[in-house]
Amino acid sequence: MIGYMAMAVVLKGTLWPYNGESNEQRLAGSAVNDSPAPKPCILIVEDEVLVRMFAVDALEDEGFQVEECATAAEALAKLRELATVTAAIVDLGLPDRPGDELAIELRKIRTDLPIVIASGRSERELKERFALDHRLGIVVKPYTGPMLLNALQDVGVTAA
Repeated sequence: MIGYMAMAVVLKGTLWPYNGESNEQRLAGSAVNDSPAPKPCILIVEDEVLVRMFAVDALEDEGFQVEECATAAEALAKLRELATVTAAIVDLGLPDRPGDELAIELRKIRTDLPIVIASGRSERELKERFALDHRLGIVVKPYTGPMLLNALQDVGVTAA
């Protein structure tokens, strides 16, 4: 037993064969191998609680990380705060500002940010307004989980 212990190291609850590496080298090597890829982060801006809960569940079930906001002001603050946001889903009818105006403001902060606008209005009207913006998609309410995921895929966003 003593001879075996001289040839092994216990580090963070794992028994490692001793091969001359320092603990720092061993930890650095294991961190690279064990850390999962970060999940894409979606900023959802929806004032209707039940709709927001549905969207969050649908996105998290597909492997996305989700940040929630109920107003345009919250969304702008959160986008400035979090560099990890991969895309935004914005309700057109927000209490403090129309979602299409918010989309323009979000784009001023992050020019490359894919945005999906969720609306109960005519899809054609919004598509005409944003026809030149290929990183902006539309999903019509009421939507299903697959419809929401397809809208994200249309702007180039998929779960990891």
